Amino acid sequence: MSKDDMISRQLLQLARRIKQRRNFHIKDLNLTTEQGDALTYFVEHPHQTVAGFKDYQGITHQTARVIVQRMVTAGIVTLLPNPDDGRSKLVLVTSIGLAKYDQLDKHGLKTSDEIFADFTLEEQQQFLALARRANANLERK
Repeated sequence: MSKDDMISRQLLQLARRIKQRRNFHIKDLNLTTEQGDALTYFVEHPHQTVAGFKDYQGITHQTARVIVQRMVTAGIVTLLPNPDDGRSKLVLVTSIGLAKYDQLDKHGLKTSDEIFADFTLEEQQQFLALARRANANLERK
């Protein structure tokens, strides 16, 4: 098998193209890629703390705090006292943040449609199942 035929190389190229499109759309929404990741996390995991985001992303608490604070300043999220732990605050997405997330989601769906333009529904389902298995294999390592 030649290097160009290696599945990992093809997947890296695909991932790079997807990431480039995603980063372009995030920039178009006046967000950094880190803020785009944070926005996605807080919309898809409601009522979480900065510490939850930190753990999810595998970044330092200081880095997570700075990302969230800049999002607060931009009106994308707000912070509320955590009723379960007075030492932390819950991060809640504002209507501005939800609108930006909806746009990101639409861009993601458009990219998916373009990727699978000439795939049958069965091929799409097979690809998704195989991608999930491959990710699970790497998570176990």
